[in-house]
Amino acid sequence: MSDKVVVLLSKAREPRPESERLEQKIVAGLERWPNLKLMVTPHLYDLSSDGAGLKAIRSTSGDMIVLGWLYPRAAYWVLKANGIAGRLGRTSCLPEEDVDEPGRQSGDSERTVWCFDLRTYERAEQYLAEIGGILAAALVPAAEAVSAVGNGSFETLDETTRRRWYPVIDFSRCTNCLECLNFCLFGVFGLDEGNAILIEQPDACRAGCPACSRICPEGAIMFPQHEDPAIAGDPEASLKGLKLDLSQLFGAASPAELAARERERALTEQQQPQGEPSGHVDSGPENRDDLDRLVDEVDGLDL
Repeated sequence: MSDKVVVLLSKAREPRPESERLEQKIVAGLERWPNLKLMVTPHLYDLSSDGAGLKAIRSTSGDMIVLGWLYPRAAYWVLKANGIAGRLGRTSCLPEEDVDEPGRQSGDSERTVWCFDLRTYERAEQYLAEIGGILAAALVPAAEAVSAVGNGSFETLDETTRRRWYPVIDFSRCTNCLECLNFCLFGVFGLDEGNAILIEQPDACRAGCPACSRICPEGAIMFPQHEDPAIAGDPEASLKGLKLDLSQLFGAASPAELAARERERALTEQQQPQGEPSGHVDSGPENRDDLDRLVDEVDGLDL
């Protein structure tokens, strides 16, 4: 373990006064603790794998505390997909049953990664109190954590980003069935030398299309910016809820049929000028067909 704990604050994708105030108060509160290396980056999901932000994070060692506008499970696997591995630590933002060293493989870092979703609490003090508990219990003597001021470091990692849309695999759930590889027509998925699934071309994914997530038997594929919490990585939601026979609810498509139609829609749109990626693709009220309405209804279900 290094002398300093890395605290990574991933800023909101769409800055608003309330989100900026929360981030600023957290930064101000963290500055009073010693032995911290505080790094502030643009939104974690939008960082380029070869950009300055992830390169700087990969260069760190020791335990890490991550604060961002993502579900903890999604944040953890985004980091791991970019070569930043470790054991997932217990926080109030993550159910205890999800803290089981997911996806640990030979050669993984021994660091612990604690992930906080900044959408959980409204007040900075709630995050600071829990971070203080982590430092006091596991890393820094309690008296030092309370009384010392300064001697940490603070770095803002400036990087020009764009809104990205790509799948993130939870390898603690993935069984390497290759359903996603066989289903996707855009070349997003590939195989490594051991014939294990990987995200080969993340930016080949079609903006707003979550079809591979719907057809994954184990719910192992996340799109962290999707509207549906189950697809976005909510630890308390489950994609099993989407495996219902939708024909019983709507007299319409099954999950597999819905995924296939989403894929076909993405294929059709491939030849059209693309706008900025988002978690919801809408062609306007006058042009929406039955599929669009069905997708919206499914995404809005409280399953």
